[in-house]
Amino acid sequence: MGIRFFLNVFHVLHTSKYSKTATLIYAIIFSALAISGLYFFIVKPEINIALWLGIGPWVIILSVLLFNMLTGDYK
Repeated sequence: MGIRFFLNVFHVLHTSKYSKTATLIYAIIFSALAISGLYFFIVKPEINIALWLGIGPWVIILSVLLFNMLTGDYK
């Protein structure tokens, strides 16, 4: 997910529905979660922490989408 958001920031992909700043923030957060998840999975074999770090981006995106759906004006 982080790589996809980075590609949207650099205009390689044009699939982001968010502003450029929000896309950059998502790219940094998701890449950091992915790198730390790989660290806990490969270097320190703590599978539970790696799993929670892997689920983190999905939870963030789904909560942002739910918030947008609840507060959005669909006229």
